[in-house]
Amino acid sequence: MEKVQSFITQLGKEIKIIIRNALELSYFSRGAWQYEAVLNMTAGEREIASEFLNKRLEIAAKMPHPVF
Repeated sequence: MEKVQSFITQLGKEIKIIIRNALELSYFSRGAWQYEAVLNMTAGEREIASEFLNKRLEIAAKMPHPVF
């Protein structure tokens, strides 16, 4: 029973992480990726999208008039 409870707790934590990542990707993409579409991405797709956005934000931060 402890293993089941531990597994359920771990799944709850993972769900929170996925939801947080989906919200951040949707927000920082300025709606280019809809929240529901991000939730339907695979973990690999979300990771690639996150790397892409982070790279774009780094480039934008170096601009004289950054737009976030």
